[in-house]
Amino acid sequence: MVRINSKRLFAILLACTLLVFTCCVTFAAADKGYSSAEMKKMSTFLSNFTELGFMSFDAKELTNESDPADMIRFGIRHNYVNNFKSRISQCKKKDCEWGSLVIEGKYVAETIKKYFDVDYKKLVSVTESDPPYFFDGKLYHFEGADGEAVYYARVSEAEKNIKGQIVMRGEIYNAEDENDLLGSFEALAKPHKFGGKDTWAILSMETEYYDNEGQVSDETVEGLWIEVPNFPAEAEVVDFQMNDEGVASFTRILDAGVVALVVERLPVTNTEGEQVTPQTLGKLVAEFEGIEEEKIEITPSLDDFAKLYSYPVAGAEFTTGENEDTRKVIDLFLFTDSWLFRIHVSVTADSFEEYEDQVKEWLSSLKFRE
Repeated sequence: MVRINSKRLFAILLACTLLVFTCCVTFAAADKGYSSAEMKKMSTFLSNFTELGFMSFDAKELTNESDPADMIRFGIRHNYVNNFKSRISQCKKKDCEWGSLVIEGKYVAETIKKYFDVDYKKLVSVTESDPPYFFDGKLYHFEGADGEAVYYARVSEAEKNIKGQIVMRGEIYNAEDENDLLGSFEALAKPHKFGGKDTWAILSMETEYYDNEGQVSDETVEGLWIEVPNFPAEAEVVDFQMNDEGVASFTRILDAGVVALVVERLPVTNTEGEQVTPQTLGKLVAEFEGIEEEKIEITPSLDDFAKLYSYPVAGAEFTTGENEDTRKVIDLFLFTDSWLFRIHVSVTADSFEEYEDQVKEWLSSLKFRE
């Protein structure tokens, strides 16, 4: 399941701000648009991004060599999904400490060139990722991950702007149900030749998720779920994911990303099949956020919340980012028989005092429903 942690969410919000200026260009009046066959090819092109959870991004940010994690993740995951038989192999090393699957680094670089028109040579390991990707100088080692909901892009209109770039617009839909719409998008790409064939290189993509009056709301989640009824109705839905096993994540932001609220429904066992307990939460949060466990303050038992919700409740507090990107995070974990619920509230550090009372109100007004 695709997660947006605080650092990644901030980067997405910044990218979306940049996109407003990048995409608002004057279209050439003489352009006559594209045929349905050409827009179908564009849909396939953009689906290479949406199927991996890349819905809103600026290519310049994503392909920044000083922070290449998302670029490398795209290069590996694209091949895992689309070229598994031809490019993914079983690890031949004894015990395979870095994962049971491998892919040659050259294929990752080739994919980055194909979709971004970027020559990336300095292949490195990406440890702060789920799953992590370890580079041994030739091969990337990793574990496979399936079961996530897959979303495709459907281009309904396309135009060439005065810079010769292609603006594509349409909707994102569930691959298993074309009537299940996630949101609308506007993407910007440039003509690109790869392998002797004409294609495009992505420049940016911005997705506007359907709000609570549209397709995506708490009602979308099936089964036992936790709602935060006092969270402002004007909050923007920026991500929703639910896989076949019922693992779900619902993300909203408030005041242009100053506040982010994530409600997650997680398995009661970790990836090693061990029961998650308040005593092991530090390790779990550290893996989620890519930070050191020592930097996380865990409260194993919150009795007042436990009485309020009739389930064991634990808490976690920590910060992410640095300098102007620092965010204060408060997590509430509710241990039910069938699910572990995580209520994740992230606020920019400079604004936390302003929202502190509201955060307490949100966390003390949770509502279970089925």
